[in-house]
Amino acid sequence: MTDLVPYAQPNAAPPDLEHVNLLVAMAGLSAHTQRAYRRWIKRYLAEIHALAPEALDLKALPVRLAVESLATANLKAWLGKLKAEGLGKQSIMQAKASVVWLAQLMADIERLDYAAASGLSRVKAPRAEAGQRSGTWLSPEEIRAMLSKLRSSEARNPALKARNVAIITLMVTCGLRRDEVAAALWSDLTRQGRNQILKVHGKGEKMRPVKLPEMTFSAIEHWRAYHPRPEGDNPLFSRIWANGTVTTSGITDRAVWNVVQQAAKAAGLPRISPHDLRRSFARGAYEAGVSFELIRQALGHSSIATTERYVNSALELDRAATDIWANVLDE
Repeated sequence: MTDLVPYAQPNAAPPDLEHVNLLVAMAGLSAHTQRAYRRWIKRYLAEIHALAPEALDLKALPVRLAVESLATANLKAWLGKLKAEGLGKQSIMQAKASVVWLAQLMADIERLDYAAASGLSRVKAPRAEAGQRSGTWLSPEEIRAMLSKLRSSEARNPALKARNVAIITLMVTCGLRRDEVAAALWSDLTRQGRNQILKVHGKGEKMRPVKLPEMTFSAIEHWRAYHPRPEGDNPLFSRIWANGTVTTSGITDRAVWNVVQQAAKAAGLPRISPHDLRRSFARGAYEAGVSFELIRQALGHSSIATTERYVNSALELDRAATDIWANVLDE
């Protein structure tokens, strides 16, 4: 995606306006939206211009770089790429909204025509699957196999192993979405009495506290030892270079997807998604006797009906007609 399509010539602007501080410009947005927009805008600009995300400083973003990326063809191609990667409808719409916001900002500072910015808002996002697909529910043995393979893997990059073990452990024991894992900050870790708590940034800018089991907290603490700055608003899970250098830059939800895929492959499991770990969490909790209401709270569902679908669809698969016939033929 390095071929840029001219979209609109910037209007006249003050000659000294070469850079813009996006963090200041985002001050009126919610904290959750700011985190999401920063992540998507960095990814968009990096992929359009073939740059490393670390090379982009949103506190001093070159205005020309931003304007040159704001072509409808660029946005359409990028959204199509996100769909091809398997991102869901909400993620794609959020990604589009971040780019439209950037275009509006460029129009506000008179570097892009308002009609051009409006044109970006009319770009149709590619259709993505809404709701839940027919997914996979992992058994405790399969999940243990994933974690065991991760822990016993060669320690050529011990920091990478520690981070990935912490990510998988967090997802299978707490049922987090992959974008919630990517958005987590070190400052989200708190303590309430004897309990370790993670404040999760969920859908609809909702925050929910999730109790961390001891094994999950221990995995995060082990990863902490490798992080250069495990504090404040630094991302809880950060990027790691091939040479083992741990950065303070956050990972994307796509990176979380890759971690799950690699762990599943190492354990000899079929292709699974991060959402399959979330489904497995819900089913395991239900089978252990946890109420739908408590599972709903842990998953961050607004409706208990959604939680029931997570569990009931799994139970219905156990009673499928094909299983009945298989049992008959096996007698």
